[in-house]
Amino acid sequence: MDNKSIVNRYYDAWIHHAGDMSGVPLAGDFVFTGPVASFTTAEGYRAMARQAGAAVRGFRVRHQFAAGDLVCSVIDWEMSMLPGTLTAAEILQVRDGEIVRGELIYDAQDLRQAMARPPAVALLETACRSTADMLGSIGGNGWAAPSGCARWTVRQAGNHLVGGLLLLGRIARREPIDPAEVDAQRTADTDHLGTDPVASFQRAAARAAETFSDPVVLEQRFDIPAPGTTGLQLATISTLEVLVHGWDIASGAEVPYKPDDTVVTAVGEYAMTAIGDASRGGPFGPVVPVGPDADPFTALLGHLGRRG
Repeated sequence: MDNKSIVNRYYDAWIHHAGDMSGVPLAGDFVFTGPVASFTTAEGYRAMARQAGAAVRGFRVRHQFAAGDLVCSVIDWEMSMLPGTLTAAEILQVRDGEIVRGELIYDAQDLRQAMARPPAVALLETACRSTADMLGSIGGNGWAAPSGCARWTVRQAGNHLVGGLLLLGRIARREPIDPAEVDAQRTADTDHLGTDPVASFQRAAARAAETFSDPVVLEQRFDIPAPGTTGLQLATISTLEVLVHGWDIASGAEVPYKPDDTVVTAVGEYAMTAIGDASRGGPFGPVVPVGPDADPFTALLGHLGRRG
């Protein structure tokens, strides 16, 4: 097997196996250097790759060059916590059929910043990107269609979503709140979307992420929506709102919606414990039974009274 074929087993692990390097011939003393992390053993690198692979949403080798025992590849990849595409050059050295050394070269400033954010904020940003993509696909007639929220059109559900994000951020910043502002129907009937719904949503999402990026905010307690609510709970509720109302909007407008798996898992874990019978009758209807083979998002929607 030539050196490029060995290296391409390494890239196949990123492309098709979510970073699982168990079938890749890495030398036991494999040395890897990169702008975010470095490793001196194959075991350490494999553990990192499995963890990072769960966040990789796309990966491709754009160009590849071989010279002696070195293979240089130009690669593009996408990660759930970042918008856009990352591009890097990677040099892998092969000796006696094993990859013995790797060096990854790229500007990692955006990735370092994303990794430094509290996990709750990273989830919120990921959820917002999926919902923003979906909002951009809605045509003129779609906004007037009935949404997945009873009694609301798609536009009203969008108004409620943006208004709710703004309100939760204001609570976290301890800005004065009129109790009437908490009314869901009021947020639905207030024009928060304006003439550019996507831009309006993105501004609200960015403001929310900025607010909840402060670890002090996440640790504080607030009296709304209930006494003792933590900032972390407010951030999680924000993510739940973005995810579930995103589905309400998409199902009404009949446009594709593909939320991130990590967001669905995290929101599902929160909702299953935080939303019970006492929460029914308002934004959440009676549980809709789902089959044992239902995917996690369908199960979450059913728990929240929606038919996925």
